[in-house]
Amino acid sequence: MSKYAVAKQCIEDALGNGAAAAGGEAEMLEALIVLAIAEFQKRAGARRTADVLRYELSNTGGDVDTVFLRSR
Repeated sequence: MSKYAVAKQCIEDALGNGAAAAGGEAEMLEALIVLAIAEFQKRAGARRTADVLRYELSNTGGDVDTVFLRSR
């Protein structure tokens, strides 16, 4: 199972278990993003975290299907 498949399952579990309590799916996803960034920064450092975030933000327009390009 790829790292993306594991992460996707974690997201689905969080949405299934807590979206209603969190105020909806968008709110739950926001909480996951905030916590994931904090944990990633602890483990990979601020520079790597900023690099990853810049890359992801630069691809939010949908010009490149980065999800397709990743291993599943």
